Amino acid sequence: MKNKTVLFKSDKIGEGDLGNIVSNGFIAAITKMPKEILPKRIVFLNRGVLLSTENTLIKNTDIITSLKTLENLGVEILSCETCLVHFGLKDKILVGKISNAIDVMNDLLSNEGTISL
Repeated sequence: MKNKTVLFKSDKIGEGDLGNIVSNGFIAAITKMPKEILPKRIVFLNRGVLLSTENTLIKNTDIITSLKTLENLGVEILSCETCLVHFGLKDKILVGKISNAIDVMNDLLSNEGTISL
């Protein structure tokens, strides 16, 4: 596993319904990558936390399944605490753990690369 981070700043990659489909597809595609190139972690910020939580704003059942698969493969799944609180989802996280700005910045500044989606 590489020391890379995939950063989701939104629940969509792009706009509208297509953005939701693309997010689902990209996360599912990560599960099919060889273990040696999997990212070390996936971080969710802003609306990205909707992807890792139980909520009524988006349909994310397939994404949760893919994220649980990735977690079982050793990928750390982190969701921003401030963002979770903002959306009232701190107690609705379905996969991964809650993180904070200090941990996220430490990771972003010390890893081998960040892929921002």
